[in-house]
Amino acid sequence: MNIALRVSLIVCSALVLYFVMRKVRKADLEITDSIFWLLLSLLLIIAAIFPRIAYWASGLLGFDSPANFVFLCGIVVLLIRTFTQDRKIATLKRKLTTMAQTEALNDADRD
Repeated sequence: MNIALRVSLIVCSALVLYFVMRKVRKADLEITDSIFWLLLSLLLIIAAIFPRIAYWASGLLGFDSPANFVFLCGIVVLLIRTFTQDRKIATLKRKLTTMAQTEALNDADRD
């Protein structure tokens, strides 16, 4: 990994850390969601500072290239994130439906 890529990765990760912390302070982002972004940023900073970790892990797991290992890790992280977001959305939909039905019954009782 060349030095320009490592520096850009560190700068981008630092920017993500800054924006996440700013959104948490303004209460625009939940703490549980911010933990994901903070951990991801820290992992990217570690990968930029110690690129040998990707080479070691890809060799250990039998990948032909560290890039393939990194792409697979990225895909897995995004799939996990998508699943957790879908679970949250389903819960919110169920709560919204229950709330709307309860409110409709309360309105019908008042009439």
